[in-house]
Amino acid sequence: MKSHTILFLVQHRSLDREVLAALSVHYEVLIAPTRREAIAFLENQSVALVLADVPSTRFNLARFWEEAQKYNPDMRFFLLLDKGTSPDQAPYAHDYLCQPFSPAQLLRRLARLLPAQPGEVVAWCGLRLDVAGGFLLWKTQQVPMTPKQAVLMRAFLCAPEQVLSRAQLMQDVWGTDFLGDTRTLDVHIHWLRKSLAQLQAPFVLATERGVGYRLLKARSGESANQ
Repeated sequence: MKSHTILFLVQHRSLDREVLAALSVHYEVLIAPTRREAIAFLENQSVALVLADVPSTRFNLARFWEEAQKYNPDMRFFLLLDKGTSPDQAPYAHDYLCQPFSPAQLLRRLARLLPAQPGEVVAWCGLRLDVAGGFLLWKTQQVPMTPKQAVLMRAFLCAPEQVLSRAQLMQDVWGTDFLGDTRTLDVHIHWLRKSLAQLQAPFVLATERGVGYRLLKARSGESANQ
């Protein structure tokens, strides 16, 4: 079940198909290359977040955002910026990413702004996460998750088999760039591994030493505590 509707302000020639495909798995995505089309969507759709590709946008985003809020004052605004661009001139934005970024990184950042709705499920190879309910499920078994555990597990399920760095996880799950003490992350990884073992699910959270972790299918005889 898709949770929220996102309005993506981007020129078609600049649209990254990989990013669009990743967004479309979890959200209803409306594409608006012009201000006129964007306003038309806002007049007829319930939009939870506006995602703006700043380099390709050809209208004043500050004025647009002021007008957009009339349709939904709780709407969020997220900017995609060129590499090295400062967001200081866009204080109205709730969050941003600079190029280069991966689709999985964008999904994790959006998940921080858009709370899960009842019925939202993220899944990979039969391993399912009931995001709002806070349960990890495998076949007929389920284990409860705290809100932070669920957000962390969602990050891995949205980017299976991809290495997620410790820095990315600290930023996307806890909203901090501080890496002086990552024991909180270590403890949450331990809890997720314990949950997978409790479910007897054939998956592992593998440690990529010096980098981070990734979710993989377990090989025969492989433990979840990798």
